[in-house]
Amino acid sequence: MNQLDFVVVVDTMPAEVTGYADVVLPENTYLERWDDLEASPYRVPYVALRQPAVKSLYESRSGSEIAKGIAERMGLGAFFPWKDAEEMVATRAARSKLDFAKLKKDGVLIGPAAPIYDDAPELKLHTKSGKIELFSQALADAGLPPLPPYEPPEEPPPGYFRLLFGRAPVHTFSRTTNNRILAEVFPENELWLNAEMARVLGLDNGQRVMLENQDSVRTGPIKLRVTERIRQDCVYMVHGFGREDARLRTAYKKGAADSRLITRVKRDPVMGGTGMNVNFVTVTPYRPREA
Repeated sequence: MNQLDFVVVVDTMPAEVTGYADVVLPENTYLERWDDLEASPYRVPYVALRQPAVKSLYESRSGSEIAKGIAERMGLGAFFPWKDAEEMVATRAARSKLDFAKLKKDGVLIGPAAPIYDDAPELKLHTKSGKIELFSQALADAGLPPLPPYEPPEEPPPGYFRLLFGRAPVHTFSRTTNNRILAEVFPENELWLNAEMARVLGLDNGQRVMLENQDSVRTGPIKLRVTERIRQDCVYMVHGFGREDARLRTAYKKGAADSRLITRVKRDPVMGGTGMNVNFVTVTPYRPREA
């Protein structure tokens, strides 16, 4: 990022990335903005609406209005033919013959459930056989393994654990870790470590530890959660903590940042999927001078 000519950041709070920005455009939170209609193809169809619960605070704007404003200054305003985000959503609803006034009042419109047939028509897939193909002739024709062979994952080196990370019901990625109300429920992440491995390492439940990955990148301190609910060769932590910008007053230096430790990835050569659970870490006791 230091090599870029110009950096614009759109965010709801002063995340670490804003320190790299030439321009920061403050965005509305989801409680202050209109968003596009939500319509998922479930058996019971519905259209849901997100609309502001409070007025837009300070100088923040919704992402759609930021895009419209930039486009107008670039002479591309014709691609955004609406006054504001509410008019954009209302226009989409009208073109779908939806009652926008009722949608605003109720927040959701529910349609009739799709019927269930005892004699459902035969399912046809977009394959040469029209069926599910475990052996893919299309991949074979492209010179790729038609039935992918099993490749065992790389094992952690001696003294290392595979780093796993995930979510918590209280928080959404890293976007909500600075929310002081949610922080009362879940203030920081913990490192799950197998009880037997904690005994071997001489570590206790609730003790703070440091993590260092295979590329000598460190993060912490993070509180240890000793548990039987994880394999002996893995550790686990919730994503989104260990924030390093002091302006994030609630989340600042709470827990550890898993993202710092993800210094390598592996990509599937056929479908392009990215695997990030390929980093390994050591776990050592935290000493205050390491902070």
